[in-house]
Amino acid sequence: MKNLFVCLGLVGVLVLSGCDHPKAQVLKEYYEVRNYFGTAVSIHAFFDPKIDIAKAAKACWEKADQIQFNMNIYGDPKDGDLSRLNASGLNGAQVGEDVYTVLKHSVEYSKITGGAYDVTVLPLIKLWKNAAKQGRLPEKEELESAKAKVGYQNLRLEEPNKVFFMKPGMMVDLGSPASGYFCDALAKILEAHNIKNFLVDGGGEIYYKGKNKGNTPWRIGIEDPFHKDKILAVIELQDKGVSTSGNYEKFVTIGNERFSHIIDPISGYPQKDTVSVTVIADTAEVANELSTGICVMGGKKGIELVRSLKNVEALIVENKNGVISQYQTDGFQQF
Repeated sequence: MKNLFVCLGLVGVLVLSGCDHPKAQVLKEYYEVRNYFGTAVSIHAFFDPKIDIAKAAKACWEKADQIQFNMNIYGDPKDGDLSRLNASGLNGAQVGEDVYTVLKHSVEYSKITGGAYDVTVLPLIKLWKNAAKQGRLPEKEELESAKAKVGYQNLRLEEPNKVFFMKPGMMVDLGSPASGYFCDALAKILEAHNIKNFLVDGGGEIYYKGKNKGNTPWRIGIEDPFHKDKILAVIELQDKGVSTSGNYEKFVTIGNERFSHIIDPISGYPQKDTVSVTVIADTAEVANELSTGICVMGGKKGIELVRSLKNVEALIVENKNGVISQYQTDGFQQF
């Protein structure tokens, strides 16, 4: 979700400038935007002039190409890992390290959220998309059929990198964790090239390293979900991932009713009450998986979960029948 803002013109984010301070070294700047996962993604870095930024950037964008190819659910089944896996039925498929790693992490956070986040939710997503195109709600029988194909417990992972579905019709969608993993993977490449100050924006999920311009914290404005021209909160991040998910930007309309794009894997219906969830974590992937799951869990359960986890903070905005509530961890204020 693009509800984070970082100044300097980044797509979907607005990095708020801090005051400039004298610095011992003048850093060079690299900024580039490309299109991946159907949205604009970017790298913004400040680096030592001695560093070969062209080499680092080339390695980043090659990795981006690889991740998009293998995590695309709409590709030819003979090609990318995820499209082959979803076409494999009960036979299973050998996948690459990236997809296998994301699936392992996704199963872990499916467990942590009690199934509120579920990597196998694709049958329900497809059902609601098709129903929206037809301008109708899914029939009860359709919902029950799709729900029967959902359940991370029925996804089996075997080393080295083999994945099996335990029920017919199962499919996985890495749309949620892929952009976070994308940020973290490119961050590792930049770090390996000794670039110490950067952000990688995966289209709403962002990883921040070091400082803006090399001398001031990265400052991020979180969009007010009820007033898009206003900022709900401003936070400062360093060496952290952040993700905001919610129901006010991405939705489908059926009849006169608006439905979130985030589906509750247990009920089979789109989540309704959670307007916005911002999660700060050590990686953008973890922040992304948790923000999606907490949208389904709701404010009270979601904030309880975050408080039980290490190095995770959150801000949750909920609207239940017109009553607006905010939930926030104590540590969120520190940012």
